Amino acid sequence: MGAVGVVHAAEIRILGPTAIEDYHAHLMRLDRSSVFPGDDRSIDAHCLDLMATGAILIGAYVKNVMRDVMRASAEVVPDRTARRAEAAITVEQGFHERGFERELTARIIEEARRHHLTEVRVQEQSSSRHYKIPALELHTYASA
Repeated sequence: MGAVGVVHAAEIRILGPTAIEDYHAHLMRLDRSSVFPGDDRSIDAHCLDLMATGAILIGAYVKNVMRDVMRASAEVVPDRTARRAEAAITVEQGFHERGFERELTARIIEEARRHHLTEVRVQEQSSSRHYKIPALELHTYASA
């Protein structure tokens, strides 16, 4: 592997409605104790909520033998005013230190600007630096 912080053999995509199955499968592979406590139904309900709210979903797909597989993601959920949003970044076990957090943060900022959001708050999934660096970048954007 190359330098730390660089995304290798991955494609970052804005997800359309048909990719919710990929997103759901990614969430099912996460460490549930830190992200989605409870059973599989909590993830099912979360995905339905994302579809209903018109959330912006971003996926990091890693090349696999058979097909690309989403291994990291970001969600941006606008509030009712469509001026503010909550964002979350998730990365599967074994895929940290590849630069996904930074790359997804950049895409969150691009989408926030494109959708004219004035504030984006990050729901930190972890106390590790993987989520603090992007959170600081997003807070800088929100206060600009």
